[in-house]
Amino acid sequence: MQGAQLKKHIDATLGSGNLREAVRLPPGEDLHEWLAVNTVDFFNQVNLLYGTLTEFCTPENCPTMTAGPKYEYRWADGVQIKKPIEVSAPKYVEYLMDWIESQLDDESIFPQKLGKNLHH
Repeated sequence: MQGAQLKKHIDATLGSGNLREAVRLPPGEDLHEWLAVNTVDFFNQVNLLYGTLTEFCTPENCPTMTAGPKYEYRWADGVQIKKPIEVSAPKYVEYLMDWIESQLDDESIFPQKLGKNLHH
């Protein structure tokens, strides 16, 4: 199956309500391509979901990225930002989504023959 066909298969099986069937590798498919299609699809869905929150979570009312009162997330990518920095929640998500997209665009992780039908 090509990426678009795999995506249709995902949509059809997810709608069945049978999660075990939804995640099973389709017969005759390449495991890596299956994982790539699902990873890109998950990233796109999370991005869409986050887009619905941006008007409610602004740098002013979400000045830090937290998980409850005890946990604060600071951003570091290990390349451009080596020492974790405190950023607003929207900036953290922006950094995170950009970092994930750069991983998806990295040929050594996601070969372009897999990714060209999947995103952008």
